[in-house]
Amino acid sequence: MMNTLNEAKESPGAADVDKKEVKTPHDSVVQKFLQENETVKSLFQEYLPQEILSLLDLDTLEFMKEKFVDEALAKFYSDFLYKVKFTDHMEGFIYLLLEHKSTSYRFTGLQALKYMVRIWDEYLLNNEGVKYLPPVIPVVLYHGRTKWKTDTRFTALFKVPTVLKKFIPNFRYRLLDINKVPDEEINGVAVLKILLMSLKYIFKKDLKDKLPEILKLFQEVKNKNSVFDYLVALLTYLGSSAVNLTEEDIEVSVSEVFEQGGKIMATIAEKWLNKGKEEGKEEGIKEGKKEGKWEMILNLLREGLPVDIIAKTSGFSADQIKQYKESLQTRQANLAT
Repeated sequence: MMNTLNEAKESPGAADVDKKEVKTPHDSVVQKFLQENETVKSLFQEYLPQEILSLLDLDTLEFMKEKFVDEALAKFYSDFLYKVKFTDHMEGFIYLLLEHKSTSYRFTGLQALKYMVRIWDEYLLNNEGVKYLPPVIPVVLYHGRTKWKTDTRFTALFKVPTVLKKFIPNFRYRLLDINKVPDEEINGVAVLKILLMSLKYIFKKDLKDKLPEILKLFQEVKNKNSVFDYLVALLTYLGSSAVNLTEEDIEVSVSEVFEQGGKIMATIAEKWLNKGKEEGKEEGIKEGKKEGKWEMILNLLREGLPVDIIAKTSGFSADQIKQYKESLQTRQANLAT
């Protein structure tokens, strides 16, 4: 029986991974929606080939907390590692790598291989004396603006004579290009369908038209107590990443769809709308306080106080105050011409 990779957190390398964890809007929404084993199990059941599924016992899926993506690439990728038992009781891993780039990346296979090697390194650190490495099944989920055009075979990255091919690692990753999946074939539990539909349309112009259809899927979520949290996560994601959607579009869709979904759904919609109003009030108060501080800074600048002194008393950095001062000077110059 092998140790879990979680034990590697005691090692310096794993600790560094935790410290460097960077969350992007894509990463946050995926992490929220894939937090339940039922959802992840549904993803693999629907989109892994049957020849692989026949070897896996998905009831043994266990999420591992490690992240292997480099900090510099965090805005382009999200990754999730799961330990799983095979039907012959052998243990291995499924490594899920989500591509957030707008177009397919030719060297994704190299990225996957690098992270797979890190997984094996962590495994060896925690399992001294083993004779064999566990299998790692790499799965790449892509939702960019264009369809995936890159060969999934690692050997396709090389153009070498046949005699040299034996020196090249020979593997491929399993690709799920959500752009190629028709809406009616996006299957699985409701939470999974909401996530995949949202990822599919996040960059597309017709997201506004698709939003009511996506929101209606919340009516199928079994655990109604979790709907509000999922809704907040989704709408936060849409608000920060969807360029073809306004705040008004979101509010109208939520109100219309959830009111039609019965009393529980209408209550959830009302709760979200009220939450947004309260946050808006809080933000307004914060902005008002900030405006008051800028007015104070303006008066201090007029009095001729040095920037570093103003920075110490105002809570703003010296660079922020310098930029503010320069913008004032530019505005005065423009008014004078």
